[in-house]
Amino acid sequence: MARVGLLARSVFYGMLVYLVAQLAAGDGKQANANGALTTIASSPGGLAAIAVTAAGFLAFGIARVLGAVRDDHPSFWSRTATFVQGLFYIALTWVPLSYALGKHASGSEQQHQRAASGLLRLPAGRELLFALGLIVVGVCVHQFWTGVDQDYAKGMDTKRSPRWVRGLIRASGTVGIPARAAVFFPTGVFFMISAVQSNPQHADGLDKELASLAGHDWGVAVLALVGLGLAIFALYSFLEARYRAVLRAD
Repeated sequence: MARVGLLARSVFYGMLVYLVAQLAAGDGKQANANGALTTIASSPGGLAAIAVTAAGFLAFGIARVLGAVRDDHPSFWSRTATFVQGLFYIALTWVPLSYALGKHASGSEQQHQRAASGLLRLPAGRELLFALGLIVVGVCVHQFWTGVDQDYAKGMDTKRSPRWVRGLIRASGTVGIPARAAVFFPTGVFFMISAVQSNPQHADGLDKELASLAGHDWGVAVLALVGLGLAIFALYSFLEARYRAVLRAD
């Protein structure tokens, strides 16, 4: 089931590539989690597939937490990173699960703004929202560096694989992981801007970010690069679903 979760992630990013291509062609569909889930749900058995995705994310998250706790060999930082990744995927389970349960705003710009508005109403809400944005930015920076120094390869079980498979994993990971980080980096910045200005309307999501690109003459070229980067990350996710040592900290 943990590998099913990784495979579902590959399909999800494949759907995002399709939606970005539609946006570049002039179709105003949501190129975000909500748009991808809506596209999947419209196919036969789509809601069942989304429910399986939720179960896969949960299983992968639990597997990573167990790997962080039970693996005796990793360094403190590897153990911590694996544990945090596990918690992230456990939390991420709510996105496909809530959609399957009928809350079809999952991952939309409106949901981002509602979340920002809810945080701003709390005591120290501006600080909490700024911290959330800073965490998103920090994770994206970490992911970018992970791709550049190829640290992700440590968690792959490829000893018996052909050389071309190992090369494909390194090529797709080195390009795809930083590309995915670059796409989601502005979301964290928007949260921080919302916190500084105490205005949840600035908490733009991925759909607003990409739609703004489509409004410029040069935007189609940038959208093409975004789609290509996400497609490469989808390929890496597919390979990770096959070769990731899910119960080992890395």
